[in-house]
Amino acid sequence: MGLLYIASVLEKDGNNVKIVDYSAESYNEKNLEKELADIDLVGITVLSVSIRQAKEIVKKIKKYNSKIKIIIGGPHCILFPDKSLEETHADISVQGPGEKTILEIKKALKEKKKLSDVNGIYYKEGKKIKKGKPISSFEDIDSIPNPSRNLVRKYNYGIGYNPNFKKGEFTSIITSRGCPYTCKFCSRGAISMKKFLERSTDSIINELKIIEKQGFRYVAFVDDCFIANKKHAMEIFRRILDEKIQLKYYITAARVDSADEKLYELMKKAGVVFIQFGLESGNQDVLDFYNKNTTIEKIKYAVNLSNKKGFYTVGSFIIGAPFETKEHFKNTIDFAKKLPLVSVSFVPLKYMAGSELWNNAVEQGKIAPDEYVVSADKKRNLSMFSKEELISWGYHGHRKFILRPRFIINFLKISLKQGDFSFILSYLLFYFKRSKKYRSS
Repeated sequence: MGLLYIASVLEKDGNNVKIVDYSAESYNEKNLEKELADIDLVGITVLSVSIRQAKEIVKKIKKYNSKIKIIIGGPHCILFPDKSLEETHADISVQGPGEKTILEIKKALKEKKKLSDVNGIYYKEGKKIKKGKPISSFEDIDSIPNPSRNLVRKYNYGIGYNPNFKKGEFTSIITSRGCPYTCKFCSRGAISMKKFLERSTDSIINELKIIEKQGFRYVAFVDDCFIANKKHAMEIFRRILDEKIQLKYYITAARVDSADEKLYELMKKAGVVFIQFGLESGNQDVLDFYNKNTTIEKIKYAVNLSNKKGFYTVGSFIIGAPFETKEHFKNTIDFAKKLPLVSVSFVPLKYMAGSELWNNAVEQGKIAPDEYVVSADKKRNLSMFSKEELISWGYHGHRKFILRPRFIINFLKISLKQGDFSFILSYLLFYFKRSKKYRSS
């Protein structure tokens, strides 16, 4: 989505743009060279978890044509703007919002402006890394053009476990930027520079109308924290009904404290079919440690209300907090089994660069500053269990959850309510794939 927004800005400024998405297609060096044949400038989104791959791609591009300028941006560059240049050997690193900065960089590369006068960048000058002007504030996200979805229509995106069942019908939308919460394991607060910005209802509705005209049928709200503002969410779904927009909606990141009977009823009428909650634990002391600012009772209420309204309700749990014991894990698994969820995940805790947990571990010398994603592991004094034990507990919890008549019956009921059995088929494929992965870990 980040690159699609930047592509839209560049297209409006008279440029020809193409997108290559190596999360949606296999990386192939020969294909990359073909894509570079008529290219002046390459932009790459860099995640901390994919820094090695980004470095490799930059190397390949420079080998193919050293004159091509390479700009990097995204979460890793926000956290480590100058260091990311050292690691990847790209030419320019964008720390601030790319939509505003890209046109300034374009002017500088055409020698109509100095790179040193561009806000929110680091750049190479010879062997030195220099800094441009400070990041400029960018509050009006309504002014950003809608993302150029046409550039990725060739790809098969989908929410669910196997998007082939609804090929070409999915897209996503962002209605806000940032997250107003401060969970210890999450780096999104640092990545958003502790800002939370919302788009206007008019802007969102206009984009949904365009999405509908483009032939999509399913839209995922992929905000860092959708329904952070219940009043705003009510406005959005009321307008969807008023404008008679005929789409189905997936909410990929919702908090349980946003659960509200009137809101969920409105969401149901507007076309919401799926909600995913970050539940994290069935233990209040673990929730408190993570600074989730929620309770076990709120989790129960939200999941039961979501199920009551007929949504496919998914919950994700994290295992491996520094003080968690086997009893904690058992409590979380038993808690999950009592909830009417159609899918769960029990994933080992990861210390993510930019998160409070990661920052503390670096200060304590448990993690090196260039280790950006580290699994909880007792060998490193980051958990009471080894990485392998946590993976095994995750697999155990998943099996315990799905091998129950109650789970199967609830899944069938929700599928009947939705009139859609593709989730069951995709879930089976996903389960067998996951089982194979766990066994090989």
